[in-house]
Amino acid sequence: MVNSSKKRWIWAAWAIIWPASLYFLYQRANFDELKWLDLSAFTALAIIVALFPIMVNQIPVFFLNGIALVIYLNFGLFVELIITTCSVTIVLLQVRMTRKDLFRIPLNYLMFLLMSVSAAGVYRLFDLPGSAAHALETPMHIVGVLPYSLTLFMMNHLLITLTRRYIYDKRDKIFERSFFWEFMTTFYILPAALLLHLLYHQIGWIAVIFIGFSIASTSYILRLYYGSRSMNEHLRLVSEIGHELTGQLNVKETLDLFMKRIVALVPVDQAYLYDVTDSRKLKLIRLYDPKKRSFYQQGDSKEIGEGIAGSVCMKGNGVRYGKRKQWIDKWNRTAPPHSESLMCLPIERDNQIIGILVLLSEQRNIYEKYQFMLVDLLANFMAASLLNAYHYEQTKDSSERCPLTGLYNYGYFDNALKGLFLGSGRANPISLIMMDLDHFKQINDTYGHEAGNDILRGVADRLRKIAGEEAILARYGGEEFAVILPDCGSSQAAAIAETIRESITAQPFETKHTLDSGQQVALNVTVSIGVASYPENSEDALELVRHADRAMYVGAKQKGRNRVSIYNKLKQAPEDIPS
Repeated sequence: MVNSSKKRWIWAAWAIIWPASLYFLYQRANFDELKWLDLSAFTALAIIVALFPIMVNQIPVFFLNGIALVIYLNFGLFVELIITTCSVTIVLLQVRMTRKDLFRIPLNYLMFLLMSVSAAGVYRLFDLPGSAAHALETPMHIVGVLPYSLTLFMMNHLLITLTRRYIYDKRDKIFERSFFWEFMTTFYILPAALLLHLLYHQIGWIAVIFIGFSIASTSYILRLYYGSRSMNEHLRLVSEIGHELTGQLNVKETLDLFMKRIVALVPVDQAYLYDVTDSRKLKLIRLYDPKKRSFYQQGDSKEIGEGIAGSVCMKGNGVRYGKRKQWIDKWNRTAPPHSESLMCLPIERDNQIIGILVLLSEQRNIYEKYQFMLVDLLANFMAASLLNAYHYEQTKDSSERCPLTGLYNYGYFDNALKGLFLGSGRANPISLIMMDLDHFKQINDTYGHEAGNDILRGVADRLRKIAGEEAILARYGGEEFAVILPDCGSSQAAAIAETIRESITAQPFETKHTLDSGQQVALNVTVSIGVASYPENSEDALELVRHADRAMYVGAKQKGRNRVSIYNKLKQAPEDIPS
């Protein structure tokens, strides 16, 4: 986004330089032998060519340089500049400017003024004899024409690079695709332009029809070719992204990758990805807003039918708009500012809408029909990938969790703890809480295993409420539980352990699944807890488990149960640990 200060400087520079330059060139122009019919023919050719620019990296490339050469040779610099300015204006009208982009008109006028004057100056350095009619009759004329075209090409690329760097603040590479297309079009059309010049002096303005038709048709064909080539590249890219997405086995990573690839595939200033929840609402689960202009935040919800996203979800058909006024009345909350083009499409799986994607751009009419199709295709890839990732996570989760309590099982606990110790020189502490329910066998024998299962589930629920998000909760085996606390020292772990003990003992567990069917029973349960920490009193994962286990049995079980024991407070005398 170009700031207002830069725009004012551009308009001021144009107001000072442009009129003065035109007047200076007009005073030195020779209109005595000007043939208006011939001039009209060349002007028409320049305008027709300007109707078919090739947009390369949002930079228009067209066959103006060759035509500018012929006009300069036959009508002089002033006329060439006026016709070039008309052609540039037509091109700018096609690149979908908004009111805030009007500064591009004076900017391009100044750029082409510098290009024309520089190329004419290089040509005059050769001080070639004879009139335009005799141009190209000697090798020296050819020598002058080539630097003229090369100067136009180099000045054009230099000015574009400087403009994008210092006005648009974009650090583009020097040799991008636009450079090569500009080079190709400049020197591809040069032989045809020279032939037009020679034939014009033989048969007059009729030569513009014969040669000009070839130039204009070639320009149009190359535009179609570039569009087809660009679309094929995008299709290949979509295919690669599709394979990349299907290789993801994590739901979060799949969504993140999808958003990352979408904003790289098409021009996007803001992107919204909504999930259709079970309550038939739209929840914003991903937001791309690098300029921080959106009024929305990740996690916001809206009703089906509300706004453009809600309307597309309800109707099931995607929409594509080129101007803000076409969709602003359909956005019934605060619409993102500066946005012009909008594309919104549903994401479907098994003929059911599971999400909505909204893309916004600050440029008008930026989204082509083929881009809509590509995004739709990529969204289908993403929907299939999400299903695969969801099934994988479900399978993985079921293999890692205890089906009774929903906590992690021993296998996951063991791998997670060892994983925290991977790598050398770990500086952050790790604490481990081991806990065992007291006299649990008596509960099973008296009230039955179903009652015992209710207690195990209740203990798991209370652990979830107390432990933080970083904690790893596991059913270690039977009535034993374990809590891994990354980045937690022994004093903090002891406080958490005491909170867990109080939570379990303070309120009884209720169950109807007793040996006496249907009888509601409240069962009081106590727990013995041991705490060990790294690096205070252990050096590796195995030692941490042994020390936490020892603290639980020696410091809690053998000292009367229903208490928390910290390993570094135990007397280090050898004691028998009951099996």
